[in-house]
Amino acid sequence: RASDLGSPQPRGPNNGMGLDVQWWILTALSLPAEFLLHSNHTWCFWGVVVVAALLVSPFAACLVLLGAIYALLASYRKVPGKLPRYVGELDVLLGRSYRASTLTPELPANNNVTIAAFGDRLVVAYRKAESHFASPTARLAVATASPQDLEKWEVTWEHTTGEDDLREMLLFELKGKMFLFYARLAPNRRGFVPRRMQWTRSEDLHVWTKPLDFGSVSEIVWDIKTHTHKGETHVYKVSYTGNHYQAGADLSVLFERSADGEVWLPVGKDSTVHRGGISEVSFAFTASGDLVAIGRNEDGDATGFGSQLFFASSTDLGSWTALRVSLPQRFDSPRLINVEGDLLLFARYAREAYSLAPTWLPFEAQRVINLVLYSLLPKAAAVYHLCPPDKDGVWRKDPLELIRTFGGTYGDTGFFSLAKTQHSDDWVVANYSSKCHSHAPWIYGQVFPTDIYVCRCHILRRR
Repeated sequence: RASDLGSPQPRGPNNGMGLDVQWWILTALSLPAEFLLHSNHTWCFWGVVVVAALLVSPFAACLVLLGAIYALLASYRKVPGKLPRYVGELDVLLGRSYRASTLTPELPANNNVTIAAFGDRLVVAYRKAESHFASPTARLAVATASPQDLEKWEVTWEHTTGEDDLREMLLFELKGKMFLFYARLAPNRRGFVPRRMQWTRSEDLHVWTKPLDFGSVSEIVWDIKTHTHKGETHVYKVSYTGNHYQAGADLSVLFERSADGEVWLPVGKDSTVHRGGISEVSFAFTASGDLVAIGRNEDGDATGFGSQLFFASSTDLGSWTALRVSLPQRFDSPRLINVEGDLLLFARYAREAYSLAPTWLPFEAQRVINLVLYSLLPKAAAVYHLCPPDKDGVWRKDPLELIRTFGGTYGDTGFFSLAKTQHSDDWVVANYSSKCHSHAPWIYGQVFPTDIYVCRCHILRRR
């Protein structure tokens, strides 16, 4: 099914799989970023002013102050986004935010959250580490709360190997059992090297089975949905595998299903439904049973950079068709849901398009420029409306429209998970966010503390 079933490749400037673009970028940025982001910015600024006055002239110091004032004023201006705004009947109402993660001083980065309903409880699983980047100290935490009281979360299980980074958690319930999928990564701060997915399950949220490996070495599972097709109920999952972030990256999107959550088989003739630069794919089924999916096109391919949309007919769910040209926007960490026939996308929000590099540049140069600029620009979190294609799979000109952003979510944020509450039309939305202002760049949020937040979400249709 995949060509990478052997041992994971070592991480470095050239690991035998081609030039490691992400390793070079993180290596080049790490030293200046560590100094700039973790120094006392106030003292450093006034130090520059004093040095300019002493070594150049008092006039030079005044110019430094004037430049700082203009930079501060420039940060106040709000730049409008490029996406069209949604003008339909839906409103998305958000309740208060509650912190679901524990405060652990030595592990201040709480991220990669997943949430699910299990009986009369809500369950979250998330990653705890010293930063966003891969670390052997990373810990997986599972906590539960009552849907009526999102203030009180009880940690029921924690897991760490001491040798792996743990992330990309996914919870789902099947036949009275709670399953938890997560990825093991090599603990290299400057890379992303999967060491195979693992799964465990529980019947009471306190005792979990011994984690077991599954899938290919580089496979990352991104979304799971339960769906009844032709009278049979299965769990469907989408994942990606391949040489992510490598020069000449070639990724495969896999689509499989299972009756028990343990044995997975292709939905179509083969597990692979797309090859290119796509990672992080979320999907949903329409009212007619067709499949619609969105994937992040970070590595880029013949369709460009940004995001890709997919469609599969209910008569052949294993045959996906993609856009000829990728959307220029990048919707990181997508979560797609169907709400009474409307498709809503919860994902990261960026004002600017992802494909900012000139197209006349060599492809690999475009990749590097897009990755660097994206890391240096601010991010938020938002919910969008996705208009599905017609019965022939033809998409409208602007299929994605912005409904609203999430207040107070800045820096490193926009990693959603949603759970439907019992005896209610409400959802509970989980996300993580940095503690910074709206104009802070994404990389700033990645090296500072983040927390898991949950809130109630009511989707209202105006009549």
